[in-house]
Amino acid sequence: MINVSDKAAAEMKRFIAEAEDPETAVHIFVESACHCGAAHYGMALGSEIPSGANIQEMDGIRLVVDSDSAPQLEGAEIDFRDSMMGRGFVISNPNIERTGCGCGG
Repeated sequence: MINVSDKAAAEMKRFIAEAEDPETAVHIFVESACHCGAAHYGMALGSEIPSGANIQEMDGIRLVVDSDSAPQLEGAEIDFRDSMMGRGFVISNPNIERTGCGCGG
């Protein structure tokens, strides 16, 4: 299960409303893993659900996670930050051990 903060849920709802398709879901996936072990994540909107995907519904939002990414995202938390350093979704994942490498992960 993925946890979503209230701020992130509000932003997801805004994006879904702009999509104007009642079947729109938020797709969350692991794009790649760096040699240091850090994961790089992706998020997208879409109405097609891949076969075998995990679907989590909460507060009017459908989160879709493909079967390959699901084990890696179990227990992850999604927040939305709006600061001078940037604006966007942030995924914190207890399954990934952070290291001090300079890969940007």
